[in-house]
Amino acid sequence: MSGGLLLRLDRALGLLLRVFSIACLVALTLLLTLNIASRASGLFGMNWFDEVVATVFAWLVFIGACALWREREHFAISLLSDALKGRRLAGVHQLAIALLGLLFAVVLMVYGARFVGRTTATTPVLELPQAWAYACLPIAGALMTIYALRDVWLALQALRPNAADPVAGRSR
Repeated sequence: MSGGLLLRLDRALGLLLRVFSIACLVALTLLLTLNIASRASGLFGMNWFDEVVATVFAWLVFIGACALWREREHFAISLLSDALKGRRLAGVHQLAIALLGLLFAVVLMVYGARFVGRTTATTPVLELPQAWAYACLPIAGALMTIYALRDVWLALQALRPNAADPVAGRSR
């Protein structure tokens, strides 16, 4: 695969992750508004509300985390990174963080897939497979693994002597 194709695929995936996260947020807003109207009016029941909101929220959190990981905008404590800035250990520190991120992503993917594979329950009201709600775990783990591998690669490149900052040149 050429670099241009990979860049286009990455951008398309980034757009898909953002659009999906926004759609989940809009769905949650509409569901909450509908639930308020239901309770205020008493005209219709929404006994299915809790299981749908929990599922949409889980997908929002995990797919949103993938979008943040891709953009490197996730939560980070930068105290040590800031202290090491400009030193040789900064690259080693970045590699260690990237490797820990990769470990996390692989564990999420593997154990998420095992969990989904073992889930046979259905939701109480709608009687949908509960595995659908949990499928966000291995999917997010797989996507995070891809971006964690990218981060490891970039950290390794930054450790090379006279290497330019590979992160600074990345376009979104």
